[in-house]
Amino acid sequence: MSPIDPSPGPASRVPALLLGVASALLSSVSLAEPEVNQPSAPPTVAPSTAPAAPQATPAPARGARPGEAARQVVVPPGSQRPVPHLRVVLQRAASHAPQVRLGNAALNISQTSYVDARRPPLTNPYFEILAQRGTQGTTDGINWNGTVWLPFELAGQRGRRVAEAEAFVDLHEATLETAEASAHGEALSAYGTALVAAERIRVLEHLVAMSKTTANIYEARLEAGDAILRDATIARVDLARNEVLLQDARGRLASALSQLNRVTGERYDGVTIDGLSPPDVNLEAYLRRIAKELPPAVASSEAEAKYFETQKARLEREVMGPVQLMLMGGRGDFGEARLGAGIAYEIPLFRSRQGERARADAEKLRAETESNVRRNYIEARIDGIVQQFRQDQRAYEVLRDVALPAAEEAVEASMATLQAGKEDWFVVLLSRRDQAMLALQKLEIVERQWSLLGELVQLTGELP
Repeated sequence: MSPIDPSPGPASRVPALLLGVASALLSSVSLAEPEVNQPSAPPTVAPSTAPAAPQATPAPARGARPGEAARQVVVPPGSQRPVPHLRVVLQRAASHAPQVRLGNAALNISQTSYVDARRPPLTNPYFEILAQRGTQGTTDGINWNGTVWLPFELAGQRGRRVAEAEAFVDLHEATLETAEASAHGEALSAYGTALVAAERIRVLEHLVAMSKTTANIYEARLEAGDAILRDATIARVDLARNEVLLQDARGRLASALSQLNRVTGERYDGVTIDGLSPPDVNLEAYLRRIAKELPPAVASSEAEAKYFETQKARLEREVMGPVQLMLMGGRGDFGEARLGAGIAYEIPLFRSRQGERARADAEKLRAETESNVRRNYIEARIDGIVQQFRQDQRAYEVLRDVALPAAEEAVEASMATLQAGKEDWFVVLLSRRDQAMLALQKLEIVERQWSLLGELVQLTGELP
C-alpha cells in the first residue's frame, strides 16, 4: 500500500482529513505510563510516597504535561464506599477477619480452663450411713453408723493443673497471632491487587478508546479505498482483544474487592487511586528484624508441644489420688454412742493413667515434628520470596526507566513518520500495542510484589 500524502490535494483530501482527526484523537487518548503517586503509608507498612520519575528520558516524553495535577480515578465511577487507606484496612483486618474472630472466640473458651484448674485442694465431701438391727435382743434398737469422707490433695495436683491451663491459653494466644498474621497478609495482598486492578482498568480503558479510534479510521479508509481489508480486520481484532482484557480486569477488581471485604468485614465497592507503585520495603532491615522472632506458625506448634508436656506432667501427678479423711459417728449394739476417724488412700497399682500419658507424649512429639517442618518450610519460602521480590524490583526498574520510555518514543516516532507520509498506520498500531503490553506487564509485576509482601507477612507475622 502506498504511503499517505498529507498534502491537501483533490485526490487525497479524505485520507488527509482522516489523518488529522486520527492524530488529534490519538494524542488525546495517549497511553502514558501510570504515574506512581502511592498515598503515604502507615507506620507499619510503607509503600512508596514519592513519584517514580523516569530517569532515562525527560517527563514530557512520557506523556506528562506541565502543571498537570495528579489524577484521581474511582473505579467504578459510582462507588459509594471506596477502599480506604491501607492503615485502616489493616486495622479492620486485625479485628474483623474471620480467622481472627474465630481465634478470639477459641481464646475466650480456653480461659475458662482456669476455673477448674484453680479450685482448692479440698474436693467435694460425700456422706454414707448404715443401719442394722439384730434379732433375739442382740442389739438395743437399731444400730446405725454414719461416715463423712473428705478428699483433699496433698501431692501438688493443683499446681500442675494451673500450669496446664496456662499452657492451654498460651497455645490459643499463639494460634490467634497466627490468625492475625494471616489476616494482615491477606489484607495486604487484596489491597495491592485491588489497586493494580483499578490501574489496569484505567490503562485498558484508554487502550480500548484508542483501539476504537484506530478501528474507525481503518473503516473510513476502507470505504474511501485508501486501506485494504486486512488492515481493517486487524484493527477490529485488536479492539476485540483489548475489550476482552478490559472485562478481565474488571473481573479481577471484583474478585479483589470480594477478598478485601471478606478480610475486613466491610462492603467496599470501588477503588480511589492517585497513582500506583510497588511496595517500598527495606528488605535487609526487615529480614534482620524477623530473624529475632519466631514465625507465628512455628510458635504455635511449640506452644502446642509445651501444652502436651504440661498435660503429661499433670497426669503423672494425678496418679497419686487424693487422701480421704473419714469422720465417723453412730450408735452401737448396746445403744452407746460411737465416734471415730480414719483415712483412706487409693493405691495406683493397676491403673495409673498409662493410656493418657502415652497419648500426651505422642502428641508432644507430633507437635515438635510439626514445628521443625514448619520452620524449614518457612525459611525456604522466605528465601524464595526475597529472591523473587528482588528480581521483580530489577524488572520494574528496567520497565520504568528503559522499556516504557523507549516504547513511548517509538510511538511518537511512528506518529511523526506517519504524519510525514513515510509510514503506515500498521506501524503505529504495533507501537501502541507494544507500549500497552509493557504497561500491563509493569502492573503484573507490581501486583506480584504486593502478593509476595502479603505472603511474607503471613509467614513472619511482621509488618514491614
